Amino acid sequence: MGKLKAFGLLVLVLIFAVLPLQTAKAAVLWNSPTLAEVYNPAGNTYAYAPTVIRDGSTEHMWSCHNAQAGVVKDHIFYTKIVNGSVIESKSVLEAGPEGAWDSYHVCDPAIVAGQFLYSGVTYDYALFYLGNDVNASYHNQIGVAFSNDLSGEWVKYPSPIIEYPNDGYWGVGQPSATSIDGQGGLLLFYTKGDPSATGGYRVQLNLSDMSAPVIGTSLQLTNSGLTDSNGNPDWLNNFDMVYDPTRDRFFAVRDQRPFPSDNPAYISASLQVVSIEGSFVWGGGGSWKVEGALGSAISGKPRNHNAALLRTPYGTLPNPAKTEVYFTVSLAGSALSTIPEYTYDIWRVEGELTDGDSLLEKPLTAFSSKLFSVDRLTHNLNTNVFEIHGSSKKKINQAWVGYQMFDTRGYLIEAGTAYPNAINEEGKFTIPILKPAGIDSQTIRLEVYFLSAKGQKLSSKSANVSFSFST
Repeated sequence: MGKLKAFGLLVLVLIFAVLPLQTAKAAVLWNSPTLAEVYNPAGNTYAYAPTVIRDGSTEHMWSCHNAQAGVVKDHIFYTKIVNGSVIESKSVLEAGPEGAWDSYHVCDPAIVAGQFLYSGVTYDYALFYLGNDVNASYHNQIGVAFSNDLSGEWVKYPSPIIEYPNDGYWGVGQPSATSIDGQGGLLLFYTKGDPSATGGYRVQLNLSDMSAPVIGTSLQLTNSGLTDSNGNPDWLNNFDMVYDPTRDRFFAVRDQRPFPSDNPAYISASLQVVSIEGSFVWGGGGSWKVEGALGSAISGKPRNHNAALLRTPYGTLPNPAKTEVYFTVSLAGSALSTIPEYTYDIWRVEGELTDGDSLLEKPLTAFSSKLFSVDRLTHNLNTNVFEIHGSSKKKINQAWVGYQMFDTRGYLIEAGTAYPNAINEEGKFTIPILKPAGIDSQTIRLEVYFLSAKGQKLSSKSANVSFSFST
């Protein structure tokens, strides 16, 4: 098979080389009708951690997969999908021989196009992968293999590109790559788990000549701006990166904490799509912008994890107007009749990509007084601001809108603030509210009230509200 038509996107790569519950209004507006199962291997087999390149009606997908039913040992599989139908699926990279650095698991494929000279042959594609030599989740290292055929076998480079000592910690893995120059210059992104912490890193590589590969100094990417599903600070790991030259931004999809407590408690229930300016990937620092979240309200599944963004062969965003996420789902809890891994399969969903903030919405019902009604609570994932939205039933001049919060015992926990002139000409009002610390999953009693200009309470209504948002 020859090179993809997407090789015409080299212009974008050259630009890169020189460039310094429900979503109401969000940077990603999920298109629910596009939700679809992509690949579900039969029996006691699994597929997860995909990477996907599309060429017309053909999707080229690589994933972490077991080759023998009932045996949890990772291979890298290639799956060809044409017009939504799986045409073939086969192992294309397996563990090395006994004594090799990757002699047990090979997983987490990441494919990027370029020109890579190895053992006298110039290859069009590089495949980065996690490998280890133990039947456990530690001593992970990152290797690379090469091919001129996306559907074919891959020729391994014999040593890890990113090494990690056998110190009993997780190591390095979950690679993702983007091209710098369309040749051998690359940015490699990966997770590292060592005695100090777990975090996301990037390193610049030049693999034009594998007789003398150039591996730069790694840089840890910032955690600033990342949030868990409760709006608390989170950290970067298990992420996939693509570059958008039209915005000079890198987009990522990442597992989001906290993980659920029921089985399986080691994978995420929700994913977060984020982006960051290109300069901060090169120089460090900066802050991530939350673009959206993807959880059970979108997928209908209790676990959503190990995701990837659709990419061009060079690691760029194919269409700046939308994002397409390929993600792994799993059953959980009482729905499991086997080990969770055998319920792993791959789904996809599209979302319109705008340049606004990511805003989650929780509808509120039976929250109505004689003068007003409250219809929803929103959470801005970029600013972490919560707001109450409602409308007046009658035209009121100079009314103040305020709120109070009470715990389940009836004790006041937040006095709130009354806002003057909060009701607009259409009778709508929006006021910010402060979420008290430590009540992410608790139900509180929220009272909203109208005051006259003289401070007299005109009307009030209270209802039970939770600050947990489904995504």
